[in-house]
Amino acid sequence: MNPFWYDKKLQWARGNKFKSKNPLNNAWTDWVFLDPDHVDLIVQHKLRNMDYYELIQEAGDCIFIPYAMLHQVEKLDDGMQVAASWMFLPETIYDEEVCAKAPLDEDLPLAVMDTLYMYTGKGIIPQGYGDPRHYVNKLRGEMRSRQEQHLKLKTFASTVSQGMATLATVRDRKAKIKKLFKLITSYAEDPSKGLTEKDLRRVPLRIWCKPAAEGDDEGPLPCDVGEEYLLCNDTEFRKMDDYVQQRVAARRDGNIAHPLSSEPLKHTRVYPRKPKRRNEL
Repeated sequence: MNPFWYDKKLQWARGNKFKSKNPLNNAWTDWVFLDPDHVDLIVQHKLRNMDYYELIQEAGDCIFIPYAMLHQVEKLDDGMQVAASWMFLPETIYDEEVCAKAPLDEDLPLAVMDTLYMYTGKGIIPQGYGDPRHYVNKLRGEMRSRQEQHLKLKTFASTVSQGMATLATVRDRKAKIKKLFKLITSYAEDPSKGLTEKDLRRVPLRIWCKPAAEGDDEGPLPCDVGEEYLLCNDTEFRKMDDYVQQRVAARRDGNIAHPLSSEPLKHTRVYPRKPKRRNEL
């Protein structure tokens, strides 16, 4: 369903997040509570006059869902389904001249991409949470208002435990906040004194993702309740960097073949078998 057509008529769960006239400044994730198999047209009577698309995806099909489109998925069998979400910072601009100087022009595995929010397969699913730079700006503002030269635990705790934030409601929140504070403080020029405003930039953005997600004052998404954001640790980050450096060195030495395989990918469409009996549907 196209929210650009029906923004003012939809019963958004969070409200005022979707900006139909300025979608690049959407205020994170929103959704509509709806059971598509049992739509209550008394409560949601405006849906009667809304157009929507419905389709069935078969083996081998790839469906592209345009930006901001409301969508719901229901599996019809026990087959495997794979979905990928691409999220971009609207402030990021592609610079062709800079990229022309890049040491590599080959495609790299997604596993070595230095993405901002990483997902290890466990914990909070990092989709819909705030830009960590916004959180850092918020923290910097708190330090200035309290006239702190070095970030204090009390100040940090206040920024990650507001509203329905995960770090405001979890049982062992004090211990978790102290552990997180210790982690970010370790990046200070002088950890014994703590982070200065200037030191805030020394902390990698991938680390700031944790307080940005767990400190979201609107609380976690339903699928993330009781979970924590698991960081990509330094060991995994070094593996990523080592891989890229190896490819750069291989190109410099004239060995530009891919280390895994030079064979082209082969795609074969697989058709589902026809059911023998009607009750197998």
